[in-house]
Amino acid sequence: MEREKKVYLLFSGGLDSVIAAKLLQNLGFQVVGVHITSPFFEKDLSKVKELADRLGIELKVVEAGEDYLEMLKSPVYGYGKNVNPCIDCKAYMLKKLKEVAGEEGIIATGEVLGQRPMSQRLDAFRSIEKLAGLRGRVLRPLSGKLLPETVYEREGVVDKRELLDLRGRSRKRYPEILRKLGLSGELPTPAGGCLLTEPSFAIKVKDLIEHDQLTWENVKLLKFGRHFRIGKCKLVVGRNREENAKIASFSKDKDLILKVEVAPSPVGLLRCEGEPEREVLETAAGIVARYSDAKREKEVPVSVYRSGKLIEVIKVQPNFNTDKYALKV
Repeated sequence: MEREKKVYLLFSGGLDSVIAAKLLQNLGFQVVGVHITSPFFEKDLSKVKELADRLGIELKVVEAGEDYLEMLKSPVYGYGKNVNPCIDCKAYMLKKLKEVAGEEGIIATGEVLGQRPMSQRLDAFRSIEKLAGLRGRVLRPLSGKLLPETVYEREGVVDKRELLDLRGRSRKRYPEILRKLGLSGELPTPAGGCLLTEPSFAIKVKDLIEHDQLTWENVKLLKFGRHFRIGKCKLVVGRNREENAKIASFSKDKDLILKVEVAPSPVGLLRCEGEPEREVLETAAGIVARYSDAKREKEVPVSVYRSGKLIEVIKVQPNFNTDKYALKV
């Protein structure tokens, strides 16, 4: 039976995925872009949708689930320099792509051989396909001439001679490729990076993993404020008014909100598994006082709230020994 000329393309919204979509269209495929989103590699969805509309392709958005976090805790192929499981991450995306495409759907990506050192080597491609259960079933049209034959070429669905032979990080050939494909106007830059590759963010993710607190809620909170680990508790302290409001919005029933009310002050969110020990609470209050405008006072009153209700006011000395508790590189 002849395959339907429909291809499911991993569509980041970056330049490579746009070129891949246009190339596949020019080869007669109906392209369905599948965009995977998560707090680690968020992209403006409105811009991704605009690109899809401009290309005339259908767009499906898939949000990474709890299974992504389970993978992140113990990736088969390990991490890169930080806490980036690039090979396992790409395999995860391809599994999600397969779920959308179905067992017989044609699957493609905008990957370029040698562009990324960890996940875009030939051996990495093989590992990714094996882990995703897609051996020989991933079409990479931007480097197709340089790669082993896929099932699609064997079946005559695509002609290897019509694919490109891009390799490495250089983009010198891109203007000519764009012209030949008929792409003009303002185009996206290469797809943005992943927060898991950033040392300052990675150390906070590792902390969540080590304390068995890796949830999407906690991951989202990592993007705001200064982060401290006090015993088994986590303290997040705002750096400006916007962050204060955002951090407070994350507060759950068991969380404590700390702030100095006699002077301009950050908001501190203290999250513990149970009730915090007194020493932990006083340490957290001292850190919040240290970042308030009352930090030069010998003793500062810090208000403690739970579920919007004032529980107590603790008088503490501002704690300038923050490096002892700070999660930073």
